[in-house]
Amino acid sequence: MDVASLANQTNALESTKTNEKAVENPKAILGKDDFLKLLVAQLKYQDPLNPLKNDEFVQENTMFSQLEQLTNMNKSINNMSSNFSQSDKGYAAIYLGKYISTGSNDITVNGSSIEPVSFNLTENADVKVSISNSKGENVANISLGLLDKGPHQFKWDGKDNKGNRVDSGQYSVILFARNENGQYVQVEKNAGKVVSVQFSKDGTTFVTDQNKKVKLQDVKSVFEGSV
Repeated sequence: MDVASLANQTNALESTKTNEKAVENPKAILGKDDFLKLLVAQLKYQDPLNPLKNDEFVQENTMFSQLEQLTNMNKSINNMSSNFSQSDKGYAAIYLGKYISTGSNDITVNGSSIEPVSFNLTENADVKVSISNSKGENVANISLGLLDKGPHQFKWDGKDNKGNRVDSGQYSVILFARNENGQYVQVEKNAGKVVSVQFSKDGTTFVTDQNKKVKLQDVKSVFEGSV
């Protein structure tokens, strides 16, 4: 009698009992302990005239060893996952006090409430800003003058080139910077300085001094400095 047959007979006997207690394993999934109990029961109640053959015993013992290895492997993977999670939290904490960029050029205008625009210069440069509406039409051009290398911030007054206040909505901000030699300088809009880190089942989220929430996977670059 093999393990499968013994399991079927055991299940048949169990089904005739009254429901005096809750089912302990509703999914009927055999773990390594259950498998071992069945194997011992098979050896105990085997037919003396037709005992379990050596090759069958070796095969079933091998199955038990493989099941035990898989169980231990699963535990190891779970432990590794937990360690990686703790490592990720330590890594994310390094971002505190740093300026992060998502590569996005969009800002939101909501009446008189307008997102500040933060950016970083790789060297001293004369900076100009071009702002367009959702249709791609230029609405404002602003000169910020000569600025030093590092992170900076300015807040648009929400007025177009004619001095009229623009409608609420999404606007695109493009920054142009030239150094003293007239060469273009790399400039990147950022989401502000990280002031706190939040951890949840959905991942790691940074909160900046601009009250923006940025997911870790959306961060394109990180730099230091003070505005």
